[in-house]
Amino acid sequence: MKLRKVLTVSALCCMLFFSFSALAQSEKPGVADITFHMLTWVKHLDSDVDKYFKREKGEQLNQQLESLKQELDNYRKARKTLSDSLFRNNIAPGKKDDYNLEALKVRMSAVMEKLRGVTDLVNPALQAEGDKLNEEIYNALYGDQPKYLSYLEAFLGGLEVTKKDLALDGSTAYSRLGDCVNIISSLEGKINKKMGQ
Repeated sequence: MKLRKVLTVSALCCMLFFSFSALAQSEKPGVADITFHMLTWVKHLDSDVDKYFKREKGEQLNQQLESLKQELDNYRKARKTLSDSLFRNNIAPGKKDDYNLEALKVRMSAVMEKLRGVTDLVNPALQAEGDKLNEEIYNALYGDQPKYLSYLEAFLGGLEVTKKDLALDGSTAYSRLGDCVNIISSLEGKINKKMGQ
């Protein structure tokens, strides 16, 4: 009877150990993909232009939008170049690339700065949404529990990321960032029309 209890407890301990090991291996790195929220906010900027547009701030708003568009496009192109290089050179996960990880961080910090420039010129609701987005980006980059903005950044951080996750993440982020750039261009056109240009 005593032997049966010992064997049962041992078997239970082994099962728990293997369950926790499998769970730890299947966990994804802390990734906070902000491209979805970025695209949502840009769509709101475009659809609500009549709610916040003021003629006296129109020129300044267009300058800030142009700067934001440029920085988003710079970030998008930098991501694409890195992602293409990883696949072309068949780089395996697990090797940290601090230089390129920092380069993407710098690019996204520039996006944050331009985003703030736009939020200062819109209505309170869009300003609050933009501030929340900026805070989400800031916390991912510089928070106590830093997260990666995508699986590309996680891969560059030396974490085990599959090529499938990397490819899917790359195409989704690239597409959303491209949509942001196109919508901002359209919004600039609307603002120019409102200003009679």
